[in-house]
Parts: sequence; structure tokens; C-alpha cells
Amino acid sequence: MATTLNTKFSLSQAFSKKCSFSNGAALRTSTPATPVARVRVQPVQMSRVCDLTGKKANNGYVVTFSHKRNKKLQQVNLQMKKVFWEKEKRWVKMKVSTKGLKSINKVGLEEMAKRANIDLYSLPFVDVSEARTEWLKENNKPPVKKNKRAMNQEKYQAKIAASS
Repeated sequence: MATTLNTKFSLSQAFSKKCSFSNGAALRTSTPATPVARVRVQPVQMSRVCDLTGKKANNGYVVTFSHKRNKKLQQVNLQMKKVFWEKEKRWVKMKVSTKGLKSINKVGLEEMAKRANIDLYSLPFVDVSEARTEWLKENNKPPVKKNKRAMNQEKYQAKIAASS
């Protein structure tokens, strides 16, 4: 055991020592004491599953003229849609298949959400209720965060006046 430790130590010393070549030039080679681990970041992809119906991709084959079968995923026709929710007077954003859209037209959004155990209040929405539209008329715009990088208009006007 002592010999294996000594050989490992001597190998690491050998890599950090100067190496001389036949032409007399010296080159310093060193290996890092600890290996650097690289973290791979995998891109996040939208799951191709309908929120309302639960439809997902089907495994199928593409059959060539020579009857070779190649695997193919038959994806669902998904749409990111804003669906109007009449009870709350708001547009709810959902990932829905075209079959799900037909079902919403036939049965209704609330019934479909109830079947799929989806809480419509937890989804992102745009409010178009009367109270919201009145507030927008009175206040002209919704509240917006101040742009810290925007130029001060008074200083800008003073610079223009001074330059001309």
C-alpha cells in the first residue's frame, strides 16, 4: 500500500517538473490537482401533453416502399391558447390540443377543467371584467415598473438647450 501511494505521489511530481527535450528547451507541464467538473445545462422543453384531455404523442412507424419500418412519434396538435372564461370574465392561458378546443366549445371550459382536475384560478390570465376596464379608463395605463436606465427628461432638455 505504501508503494502505491509513493508511485502516485511520484507521478504527480513528475508531471509538475520541468521536461527537457533534445533541443535543450524546457517546458513546464502541470496537471490540475483536482479535476474540473463541467455541469451540462439541458434545455427545458415544453411537455407535449394537452392540459385538458391529457393527450400525448403516439408511437408509430413510417413504412418505406421496401417495407422497412422506421419509428416515428406522432405528436399532438397543441396550441398555446387564451380561452375566455365567462364566469370570471377573463382570458385564461392554456396548452390545449385541437380536440380539447372542440370539447371546450361543446361542453364548456369549467366542465373540462373539472374533468381534468385543473384549478382555473391558478392559471395565468388577462382580466377583462367591467371593473378592470373602468379602472384602465380612469388611470389610462396599468402600473409599470420605473425604467432605471431611462434618461431624465429635464436634464435631456437642458442639454439640448445648451448645445443650440
